[in-house]
Amino acid sequence: MIKICNKNNWISRLCEFSDNSMDIRLASGPYLPILSAFAIKLYLFGYPGPRKTSAGLRQVRSIMPIRPDRPLSLYPGFAGLVASLLFLILSCGETREISGDVVFRNINIIDLASGEVLPARNVLLEGDRIAFIDYPEQGNSVTLKAAKSIDATGQYLIPGLWDMHAHPDDPEVWRLQPAEDARNTLLPLFVVNGVTGIRDMGGDIDLVKRWRAAYVQGDLLAPVIYAGGPLLDGPNPMWDGSVGISGPEGVKPVVDSLIALGVDFLKVYSLLPRDTYMDLSAYANEIGFPFAGHVPYTVLPSEAARTGMKSQEHLLEILRECSDPPPKALLDSLDALADPIGRSNGLNTFRLSNYNEGRADSLFTLFRELGTWHCPTLSMWKKNAWYESELEKDRLLLAYLPPYLQAYWTPEVNDHLQHRDRADYIQTKQHLYQRYLHMVGRMQELGVPLLAGTDMGANPLCHPGEGVHNELEALVEAGLTPLEALRTATLNPARFLEIEADYGSVEAGKKADLVILEGNPLESIGQTRNIAYVIRGGQLLDATRLEAIRREIRERNQNEP
Repeated sequence: MIKICNKNNWISRLCEFSDNSMDIRLASGPYLPILSAFAIKLYLFGYPGPRKTSAGLRQVRSIMPIRPDRPLSLYPGFAGLVASLLFLILSCGETREISGDVVFRNINIIDLASGEVLPARNVLLEGDRIAFIDYPEQGNSVTLKAAKSIDATGQYLIPGLWDMHAHPDDPEVWRLQPAEDARNTLLPLFVVNGVTGIRDMGGDIDLVKRWRAAYVQGDLLAPVIYAGGPLLDGPNPMWDGSVGISGPEGVKPVVDSLIALGVDFLKVYSLLPRDTYMDLSAYANEIGFPFAGHVPYTVLPSEAARTGMKSQEHLLEILRECSDPPPKALLDSLDALADPIGRSNGLNTFRLSNYNEGRADSLFTLFRELGTWHCPTLSMWKKNAWYESELEKDRLLLAYLPPYLQAYWTPEVNDHLQHRDRADYIQTKQHLYQRYLHMVGRMQELGVPLLAGTDMGANPLCHPGEGVHNELEALVEAGLTPLEALRTATLNPARFLEIEADYGSVEAGKKADLVILEGNPLESIGQTRNIAYVIRGGQLLDATRLEAIRREIRERNQNEP
């Protein structure tokens, strides 16, 4: 039996097989005649063997071959075949009408998988999904109708960006007791800058739930949020709001309670004792629950990778494993120093001077083989190392921050901005950044999967939304192509979070979380800032609306005491 199926896009399924029948399904479109000929060939001459389907391998029944001395009319099903052919011919001229909410006409789609620009497509949105993508140059007989039609000639469509390391409710600033309303103003800033999804790497999980609910109710413009809840640290945690695990015996009850609260993953932190970390990783692997975060001080990055840490953040502890071991005499001399900054500078200077490319390549190869993701947050390291000059560049952006965060991003208050009077300390930070650029470039060359993240929150000048564009530029500075950098904020997050069915690329059926740019980001990564429209959950935000949202936030901050 041959069936003709009107589908939105090419072939939803070319052939479906059951134990005793063959059902050929064809999509309408420019390839219909070719596919029809292929279907007829299958129908008349049979299929040479079994085909693997979602149900496994099924044997297709044999079909009688054609004999030259036998009229076609004597073959079983010949009349049905003629009728099907007639329907095929008639359907080729059929014009379909598809309706939706918004259609973008003649827009260029950035295909992140292939790296190609797909020119002059028509994209129809309905609700919170991409309903249809038309290909005018291939002669589709489809009419797209929508309440709003936008000529997007010369513009470029990409999936919404992701910030894979954000702290919109950073526990580090809880000491300032920020009001919830003030924290809420950070969420729209992601979206207006084209960031439609974030991975919240530490904060109040109940607040995240309220944010999600407020978005659904239409009370708050917010990105999609995947959240880890509180940091899992040692018995004396580094920051407020963390869960201090006293020892291995405390792992299971803590993990079980957080999963019951609804966290999406576990965030491990720097002060976890080695035995506690090992038990935590073993238990998380046993129950199949992801964990990510800081490589603890007592664990090597290679060990963290082997124990299943899904992503490692900030390149922490990697320089230690990529450098030659410091001699005991140096360690003894550093231990004798009363100045902690002097000790830190001395050890980092040795490691920078004794960086071993062979060690680094072995470690990065291990990351690739084990599928260990890395979120280097290069832009955070840069903002810290060059704070004074970066502050001048970002001064106008400060008005979009709630007053409590403006206050925290100053050397008088911020823990990350201490010792700015120490030139040797600042110089070491800048040298570390240069080494991190080299490391990330080499990771990309060796196939280590990378994620774009900013460490937005307490870290100074890591702005919500804006910071992702800084990170993409830093990744290009590290040696990634614009396409490779763009993948770290689109395709890679979807793969990491295992949500490719809905996010990560521009395809029919996926979520309408999208960004339309005025220029081609494959030519210049800076074009990701040049935003014409943001679509969040199907809601269209044009340049006028985006500016109005910014203005509302700026005015609110100015009026807050």
